Amino acid sequence: MKRVFLVAAVVVVNAVVQALCVVPGATPAVTPGFLGLLAASVGALGAAATAVVALVGGPGARWLRALAAVALSLVIVGALAVVSSTTLLPALLVAFVFASPAGTPDATAWSGPRAFAWHPVRAVLLAVLTALAIAVLVVAALLFGFLVTGGLGSFLTWVVVGALAALLARAWARLAVRPRRSV
Repeated sequence: MKRVFLVAAVVVVNAVVQALCVVPGATPAVTPGFLGLLAASVGALGAAATAVVALVGGPGARWLRALAAVALSLVIVGALAVVSSTTLLPALLVAFVFASPAGTPDATAWSGPRAFAWHPVRAVLLAVLTALAIAVLVVAALLFGFLVTGGLGSFLTWVVVGALAALLARAWARLAVRPRRSV
């Protein structure tokens, strides 16, 4: 139960930082102010994602491996988002599959993809659920942006995104555990 509260705290703190990054109302430009806010936002997102991945990994979590997986995922998803918005959904799905189990003590770099071999039906269903959740989050973010603007809208968006992402990370981390064979 302690880890649940820690994950909730991470989600709320990240939402506060993201909301504070929106409050100045900086427009995207190559200016020191905007680049500083962007760096703070990405840094907070990376720290929050690393903490969530490590916390859902359970006791004995691998923090450095979680940090490496999250950093690599952020770079890949960010690069693909810049290239084309159509690659964002598959990139996020792959990031969940690879990065979520990274904090688990007995996970390897291939534990996430191996979940499809170990639990094929559950992995496919979770992949579909993850894709649907990402699509719903995009719609929710747009609605929050239209109906509740500014820092409050950003805070609410990031609380919803963070909570759902933590649930999905936990589901992928649990699915990546190799099934135990009974003899």
